[in-house]
Amino acid sequence: MAMILFLRLLIAHLLADFLLQLGSWVKDKNERGIKSLKLFLHVLVVTAVSVVFTLDHFSWQIPVFIFLFHYLIDLAKIYLKPSKINQLGWFLADQFFHILAIFAVVAIVGELSSDWREPFAALISTPEFLIVLLAYLFIIWPSMIIINLATKRWQSQINHSVGPGLQNAGKWIGILERILVLTFVLTAQFQAIGFLIAAKSILRISVKSEDSARLLSEYVLIGTFISFTIAILIGLLASSML
Repeated sequence: MAMILFLRLLIAHLLADFLLQLGSWVKDKNERGIKSLKLFLHVLVVTAVSVVFTLDHFSWQIPVFIFLFHYLIDLAKIYLKPSKINQLGWFLADQFFHILAIFAVVAIVGELSSDWREPFAALISTPEFLIVLLAYLFIIWPSMIIINLATKRWQSQINHSVGPGLQNAGKWIGILERILVLTFVLTAQFQAIGFLIAAKSILRISVKSEDSARLLSEYVLIGTFISFTIAILIGLLASSML
């Protein structure tokens, strides 16, 4: 029951917070803050949709606490948000607190009992889960350091030959590609790795000279093959342990 209620409230939140919230409402909230009628209207919509999705689990606590938590989180977001900030990080933090609030509502309603905690505790206690988690953690952080150290000798050549690119773009491309490769290995979708390599091969980079193009191509290939090799080996190791 707890999981059903949580999922219904989460669906209601996604519908009301994104699909049913107009851009003009967001602008009015950010400009007028606590004086914004659009903020009040938005929270009413969230509450109403939440009630509709939980009619067979209805309790007076659901609308009261959904309204209160959502209003306070949105108000805090308006007044605490600095002028210069990582927009993605702030968005994820905002949604995290909304999800946490939904979790709290489920607990307040009394649907959160041992039937919620026991499956989660059992999951994080299984060797399979811990092996997979360890594999993903390794290919995200330690492997990034390994790749950086392995290609360090060529980085100065590349920096002199090629102009600056997007800040940290290479790092995030590498992290995402290793996550995908590891996922493909763990799910035995090895052909998908070939498609990923093919997709990356269509990358076109503008450089000033043919020599610079060759340097950059070789550098990207080295980094890519190291990245793929680490992800594949970790995936195979994890698979053999599962």
